[in-house]
Amino acid sequence: MNKEILEEIGLTKSEINVYLALLELGSSATGKIVEKSKASSSKIYEILDKLMQKGLVSFIIKKGVKYFEAAPPERIMDYMKEKEEKLNKQKTELKKVLPELELKQKLSEFKSEATIFKGLKGGETAFKYMINSMAKKDEWLGFVVDFKDEKYFNLLTKLHTWRAKKGLKSRIIINEKHKELGKNREKLPHTKVKYVPDQEQTPAIINVAGDICLLNIMAEEVTVFMIENKRVADSFRNQFEKMWNQDTTVGKGMKALERAFKQAINEKKSGETWDVLGGTFGVTDQEKKYADFFAEHTKRRMKKGIPIRLLLQQGAKESVARYGKAIYKEGDQLKYLPYKTKFPVVIIPGKKRTILFIQKKEPTVITINNKEVAQSFQEHFESRWDQNVRVYKGFKAVTDKFTSMLDLYKKGEEYYVLGATYGLGGDKLKEWFMGYSRHRIKKKVKGKYLIVPQNRKRIIYEFTHTGDPKMEYSNVRSLKPEFATPMQINLHKGKKVLMYLWGKEMMCFEIESEILYDNFKTYFDALWKTGRNI
Repeated sequence: MNKEILEEIGLTKSEINVYLALLELGSSATGKIVEKSKASSSKIYEILDKLMQKGLVSFIIKKGVKYFEAAPPERIMDYMKEKEEKLNKQKTELKKVLPELELKQKLSEFKSEATIFKGLKGGETAFKYMINSMAKKDEWLGFVVDFKDEKYFNLLTKLHTWRAKKGLKSRIIINEKHKELGKNREKLPHTKVKYVPDQEQTPAIINVAGDICLLNIMAEEVTVFMIENKRVADSFRNQFEKMWNQDTTVGKGMKALERAFKQAINEKKSGETWDVLGGTFGVTDQEKKYADFFAEHTKRRMKKGIPIRLLLQQGAKESVARYGKAIYKEGDQLKYLPYKTKFPVVIIPGKKRTILFIQKKEPTVITINNKEVAQSFQEHFESRWDQNVRVYKGFKAVTDKFTSMLDLYKKGEEYYVLGATYGLGGDKLKEWFMGYSRHRIKKKVKGKYLIVPQNRKRIIYEFTHTGDPKMEYSNVRSLKPEFATPMQINLHKGKKVLMYLWGKEMMCFEIESEILYDNFKTYFDALWKTGRNI
């Protein structure tokens, strides 16, 4: 057999020979293993120990003697997977330290111009030197600031206060997880602050003013490298400006989504709404994960007194029914987009920023920090939210809308139907309607119907065979043929008028209008008085 492949995955020649010998011998003492494998008797225990560490050999003791056994050959694949996992972990760790190694390489170019300061006192000396060297036109640029040490934060607060009193300007980019601490900086005169996601954190905190650069390595002991070089300072200044002017940031994973949501909630005042356009619950097998996340978000926004206005995709209805109680509370408003869409991006507009996120297995979060863009998205949301007329087409969309209206009602409440019929919809619609009626009656929601019957006995049969034999929840009256309507008209709570066209091309028109509802209700009441009980 080709033994080279076993060598390539990390086994020595001696280990290969011993393992192959054990496969043939079965459970065996060391004497036979040495004889079969030709391994050195003085090293056999060392070889067997290494094979056991790799999970390829085990032993049992019989009458005080060790008998060694080879693990099944498929264990070699497990060994390969473990090596691969270890290698991937090493790659991940290496990626984390690479920026610091690259920084050390850059610093080596300026060894002759670099001064190293250690500890708080050393750091204070370096910053005071930089501030004293600043001219009125200079700015102190700091990025990405990360407050890992409280004493160091207090020192920098003192230094920035001194700088501000001198009338010197500063712009600071702070890690958004320290936004509460960053507010102290925002209060200082001649100071501007922006925040970036955690993944934008630089390996060292960089401070630039004039030709001086201070690079802070935040280890157990604070270390500050001071480089006085115009080329280096200009290079870091350019890097700062790119980050400062960056309107759009991209994050991945649930942590990034949580940070974006928390930041947006912190910017809202009590009573302001949390608006969502195109809401959904992600891909099918991830619904529970997103539902749990939204439930935690609901606790935060409810605690702050922030209701939601949510325009959901039609495909989210089953998820809302399953998880909605934990996510949507009193005062929240839910509507469904009038058209079917699988648009993958959920849009959450705010006053100054817009969050876009793609709900895949791991979300991608795009934050646009631009006031004009945010206002544009907000206007787009308002136009969709205030849309008074919505059109639904096709059997599923129309029947889903019909069923969803039951969610508006509590036990004993009623809605009104003018021109109830499903004759043009065929047997499929009739079967669906019978099921819907059973569901309505089970909820004890009343229906008040005005119909133009063609066959009185059939109408009675159909209403009583939905589970309402005593007609407790189906109050029906018939109209004369001249009052027949071309469409079925349902009047619902919330001043909603729904007009249904049953036929090959099923359609529903949903209209939110107090005037239209009141007019139709007045018409309905007048006809009801003239109707005949069935």
